[in-house]
Amino acid sequence: MTIAIDLRSIQRGTFSGVENYTLSLLERMIREDKENKYILFYNGLKPVQTEELRFLNTSVVSRRFPNKILAVSTTFLRMPDFGKLIGQFDTLFLPNINHVVLAPGRKLVVTVHDLSPVVLPEYYNIRRRLWHWSVGFQRTLTRANTIIAVSEYTKHELVEQLHIEPEKIQVVYQGVDHHRFHQDLEESKLREVRNRYGLPGDFILYIGTLEPRKNVEGLLAAWEQMNTDIPLVIAGKPGWKYKNIFKAARKSKKHRSVQFLGFVSEEDKPYVLKLARVFAFPSFYEGFGLPVLEAMAVGTPVVTSSVSSLPEVAGDGALLVNPYNQQELTTALDALVSDEQLRKELIPKALERAKKFDWEKTARETLEVLSQKNISHLNI
Repeated sequence: MTIAIDLRSIQRGTFSGVENYTLSLLERMIREDKENKYILFYNGLKPVQTEELRFLNTSVVSRRFPNKILAVSTTFLRMPDFGKLIGQFDTLFLPNINHVVLAPGRKLVVTVHDLSPVVLPEYYNIRRRLWHWSVGFQRTLTRANTIIAVSEYTKHELVEQLHIEPEKIQVVYQGVDHHRFHQDLEESKLREVRNRYGLPGDFILYIGTLEPRKNVEGLLAAWEQMNTDIPLVIAGKPGWKYKNIFKAARKSKKHRSVQFLGFVSEEDKPYVLKLARVFAFPSFYEGFGLPVLEAMAVGTPVVTSSVSSLPEVAGDGALLVNPYNQQELTTALDALVSDEQLRKELIPKALERAKKFDWEKTARETLEVLSQKNISHLNI
């Protein structure tokens, strides 16, 4: 069979959770699949670097319509049909929900990472809300033959919030790249990364987009009340309302001990995580929460939230706290910094937990979903 894959989600040139998922999954899935053919599709004036996805079983189709015009046309005119844009294929796979029109007779599989635009629209600016509205979550997911949810929590939300039939939702967890994220990282590279970023000896680390949903301001407030004077290092690209985070850091009585790294490359991320004394990820809402697993895989103790998908992912490998309770977060941070016995008990559990999540397994399970021949076509 021929599987078309929508690469528009990686056209922005950034590297966030969706881009990481798309590239990590597709590289393994296409490389290992000896039976199916793949069409890599993207659209717009900005080219996509597809070299790492080019195998003998792949071809590339690109169209040069401006994506904004394509979005307007699919939203209001319900055209063009992506079958005509791409050519002959059996199944279209969207690694992230996007604008699409697909005639009956072709299968559509969509990965849903979370439903934050639906359940928490206040965490997005007007421009992003309009984009999410135009995508049409309900319409697209109703049309989909199968939906891949990245956690049981996300599946539950799809059923509860959008009333999707649970039978058409398959849970496939994301994975950890254990070739890069492991406990025995090279000492010389650790020293080189520490020196290049100017990292302190011990520090608490946050990595993620700087936006309200991630609760970075709450982390700052909790860190400020800690009993120790350990520095706080914040890494990640600016998101919506990121200036409030910088403002809170400047106002902190410990402002001299806050360091902003900006975006950390995927190559450097394992080493930055390993160098941290504690990784803190007190997000209000996550569909999965991959940074938690990556920190656990390198043996850095983690404190994360007891809400959304994070308990499902972290299991017993992290300390779970109420992200709305600053004192609870402060107490957990103090404990992981200073209690050596707690650290010795938690780290082996974290390492074992992280081993359960692997991109090769994600690729196999996703391919099983895409290759299903018994999915009925929906005449929608």
